[in-house]
Amino acid sequence: MTAPLPSTPSSSAAGSLSLKVEGLAVSAGNSGHELLKDISLSVKPGEFVCVLGPSGAGKTTLVRTLLGQVTPSSGEIRFGSLRVSGDSELLNGLIGYVPQKEIVHDELPVGRALKYAAKLRLPPSLSQQEIAERIHGIEKDVGIAHLHETPVGNLSGGESKRVSLAVELLSFPRILIVDEATSSLDPASDARIMHLLAEYAKKYSITLLCITHHLENAKLADRLLILASGHLVWSGGVKEALDHFGVHRLSQIYLLLEDQPIEQWVGLHRAVHPRESAAAANDETPGEAESLQPAVRSGWLRQFSALLQRGLEVLFRDRRSLAFLIGVPLLMVAFAYVGFAKEHFGQKAIISRPLKPNEIQLVGQLWGQTLRALALSESDESEDITVPAQIRVFLDKEPGLQERLRSPETAQLVKRALAGGIPVVPEKEITDPWPTWQFRFTVLFGMLILGFLAGLTEIVKERPILERESANGVRTSAYIASKFVLLGVVLAIQIVPSVCLLQGLFRLAAAGSHLGALEPFLLVGWLSAMVCAGIGLAISGLVKTREQALLTLPLLLLPQLVLCSMLIRLTGGALTTVAKLCVPAFWAFRGTIDYVTLNFPFPLYEIGEHFTTSQALAALSLQLAATMMIAYLALSLSLHRNFLRKAE
Repeated sequence: MTAPLPSTPSSSAAGSLSLKVEGLAVSAGNSGHELLKDISLSVKPGEFVCVLGPSGAGKTTLVRTLLGQVTPSSGEIRFGSLRVSGDSELLNGLIGYVPQKEIVHDELPVGRALKYAAKLRLPPSLSQQEIAERIHGIEKDVGIAHLHETPVGNLSGGESKRVSLAVELLSFPRILIVDEATSSLDPASDARIMHLLAEYAKKYSITLLCITHHLENAKLADRLLILASGHLVWSGGVKEALDHFGVHRLSQIYLLLEDQPIEQWVGLHRAVHPRESAAAANDETPGEAESLQPAVRSGWLRQFSALLQRGLEVLFRDRRSLAFLIGVPLLMVAFAYVGFAKEHFGQKAIISRPLKPNEIQLVGQLWGQTLRALALSESDESEDITVPAQIRVFLDKEPGLQERLRSPETAQLVKRALAGGIPVVPEKEITDPWPTWQFRFTVLFGMLILGFLAGLTEIVKERPILERESANGVRTSAYIASKFVLLGVVLAIQIVPSVCLLQGLFRLAAAGSHLGALEPFLLVGWLSAMVCAGIGLAISGLVKTREQALLTLPLLLLPQLVLCSMLIRLTGGALTTVAKLCVPAFWAFRGTIDYVTLNFPFPLYEIGEHFTTSQALAALSLQLAATMMIAYLALSLSLHRNFLRKAE
């Protein structure tokens, strides 16, 4: 039986973890350029270590390699008794990482952000009370207890850093790596954060590595690791480093590294510490081998629930998002109403049918008599009392009709009618469907735009948070599933009230009594918008910025406009196949046109192959399932690529 985690970290050394690196080298992709060169070092359990070095020295590459985000070309990394090469499942929960970018949502209060982080990171065996106690303890430790109800977006830079630190400390990592903890902070906040890290490392015996460019507060470290051009040029205490380089201030070391050959300092360091890595390899901390166990993570359903709840709360706490959520559909309603306010949805049209066999004979005889009448001269007409002559007397009174009957176009139409090729016999009067189809297409296209807009920025806007949570064991499938449900709720909120309002306005104006059934229209529209949102999610998972995502919007809308068959006929071939497979607008338009209820065999406007509403719903459901899988694979590929990319 696994004992529950304590509400506060253990202060014993057994609760910490040593770090040992031997002969570590990292190459940059296919170029072969070495970013790290033969790095060997040892960090004792509970040490506070500052990693220093000029830009391009290899600090970030070293950290990414320790985190498993970069695969070393040679060498060995050991956390306690655990040897690792690249990422390891055992590292989840053992190593915490605070990146430069904040890893919490600005819209959430500090306490709520920590609560969701706890649900995603901590074992499900912990009760709500234990989670609340842990959050309160961490807030007190990092000095943000008074900010419990304050939205993260309202915090200062130093306070935001403390919140990011608190998120990582929730799971009590054995090793904590902090990347540029004080970047862009004022000197006072810089000093407070560095003092906090030093005190926390000592209080709870956590091995803590901090990358920093601020040298003044680096003196708080137990040990310095100084890198230059991918080489380790110093590993040891602050005072010893000053003596080693013969300077009075740490900043002067940077000048020496720039002015003198790096190899000189590498050689001096190895002369001072010839056996550091070998001695460290034999220095096992008691209890480490027994204490290395994989962290217990939340199950899929718990992660999905926490991600969905957090997404909804972030949405409804963000006033700009709410304004967009409500304002854009209302604006579309206004445009649609203005555009169709004078449209006569109830206007009538005549349905015609082809000639039947007995009618073809009669019409053929009548057309023959008409042709003979047109061929008569005036003298023939005065003496003849036959049918052609009588027809000619009538036609002489209608010169315009006589001219049309003599035209080749009329002859061609009659020929086709006699062959049964075109409908010419009026059969019944119906309500013209074309205005309703135009109205539905316009509204549907607005729904598709809403779907794309909802999905395109949903992932990329929280990319740093996602990457950190993914490294901490949050399943990509749970994340994608929560986003689809969230977008389903958002689109339902946008679509249902706006369409009901628009259709209600037309009915009140006595202009929309023939707009058709509302429920199938809403279902088809919502489902097609969800397919578009899924396409947007897939793109959002691949791009790096919101701007890149939004630039794809015209490219996504163009196929919906062209291949829905309102502009061009799709009667088969490659374009029709592409439309059926990849264009939700193709099915959305057809799903709102039911030829059975119109009850006529020959539609007034031929738009190609048609389907029932049920068939369209089934096709859209398959497209939605496909986009969910594509979005999952795209995000997984993107995260994996980011995880394995080499630092430049």
